[in-house]
Amino acid sequence: MKQLSAHLYAETGYDWANVGAAVTEKGVVLLDSPVRPTDSKHWQGEVGTLSSLGIQYLIATDYHGDHTTGAAFVKDVHFIAPEYVYGEISKGDNAFSKEIFTETLRDLGHVEEADEIVDAPVPLPQICFEDTLKIHLSPLTFEIYRKGGHSPACTSVFVPEEGVLFSGDVVINGPSAGMRDANLGEWIEALSWVEGLNLETIVPGHGEICGKEVARSLRDRLEDIFGNMKRLVGEGKDEDEAVADPYFLKYFFADETRGEYWVQQRKETFREGLERAYREAKATQGA
Repeated sequence: MKQLSAHLYAETGYDWANVGAAVTEKGVVLLDSPVRPTDSKHWQGEVGTLSSLGIQYLIATDYHGDHTTGAAFVKDVHFIAPEYVYGEISKGDNAFSKEIFTETLRDLGHVEEADEIVDAPVPLPQICFEDTLKIHLSPLTFEIYRKGGHSPACTSVFVPEEGVLFSGDVVINGPSAGMRDANLGEWIEALSWVEGLNLETIVPGHGEICGKEVARSLRDRLEDIFGNMKRLVGEGKDEDEAVADPYFLKYFFADETRGEYWVQQRKETFREGLERAYREAKATQGA
């Protein structure tokens, strides 16, 4: 666990998404929750003792399974998320790709944990919002923004008193940024918004804690992907031809240590992301 400021903490060492915690006079606020039950138990043990009131709130930054699956293991809290998250969880596990994580865990031999995840339904959030929500829990303010981009629900939480942004998957600090549910135009705008904030520290959705330079780098990559997809559309390429263009292969990455199932899923979601980018590029050109 890394202490970011007087009241804020983060952990980047768990499998899949990063998590954060804030200590307020009303108890601890969790920013996302670990996917694996063992990680969730460890994290709650770490931060739950930071306040005599324990953990009182959980904010989810997306409906994707790496941000929602772990909510099943955080009990007796006020669960806050965009209305879009409520809608996706309501559809059942497959809507937010819970099976990607359970099957990957099985592939790696963690069968009991996979079974525990399957048997633990993800709760519906109790407090929802459309685009923005501000929560005052002294001494902190949580400015919550659904920015979209990476997914329609993708959300960031800014704590202005301490200059820290828990970006969710608006900012990803790593070699690959999932585009399966992405709107690249929105994502690029969201990253420009991040660059305009008065902040000291970004806790990205994935990867190590960083600053605005990572947001700029990711924006450059997405602009390159989107720009080249627009070029291919302009050249009259159909969707299959454009998606198969070898130019985009430099943006693919899959952690092979997570097993064959994970790598295959990453290949499929990468292709789906390029297909979405093609359709978005075609729409922007009025074709």
